[in-house]
Amino acid sequence: MNRIDLKKISYLIFILIFAFLGTRCAAPQKELKTYPLTEINLEKVFNENRGLRILEENATMIHDFYRGGVQEKDEGERLMKESQWEEACIHLEKSNRFLRVVVKYLPEDEAHRNVYGDVVVIFMPNLLMADNNLKLITLYKNRKDDNKAAEAKRSGEHYLAESLKSVKTEWAYQIQKGLEEALPKK
Repeated sequence: MNRIDLKKISYLIFILIFAFLGTRCAAPQKELKTYPLTEINLEKVFNENRGLRILEENATMIHDFYRGGVQEKDEGERLMKESQWEEACIHLEKSNRFLRVVVKYLPEDEAHRNVYGDVVVIFMPNLLMADNNLKLITLYKNRKDDNKAAEAKRSGEHYLAESLKSVKTEWAYQIQKGLEEALPKK
């Protein structure tokens, strides 16, 4: 073999190596499934997290904070139905405090998260906070506190966007519609 053939072969090998490396970098984007309301909804989340009441001072694990946030949200929703606006506001804000801790360590929502053993739960802290903020907008508007209502809307839109990055649900699209209608853009 002469020197030119060896040079051509080495160039060919060099090109093939880069071609194989280049094709491994381009991973296809996965399409997110949209979960219907029958599969993921607020009532199911409430039912999965009923039980022993979690207090802020007793929460030690991420699952405790998530469960506490869901329980406070449940209480806030119940109080809203009973027209106890101030108490409902306190519980929804407390729910957001619990859930902010969760998002700090586990920022993505998951349709089905294994928490321990065979226990799988609907894990949607971002979506729950977006829903809380939608409810808080109504409560703040009733109190004529437009600044807090606008802040709740911005926060709700942020957490909704974070939720939709990882899990698409009909519930999220309902919240999105509610947030769009809540306050006019300035």
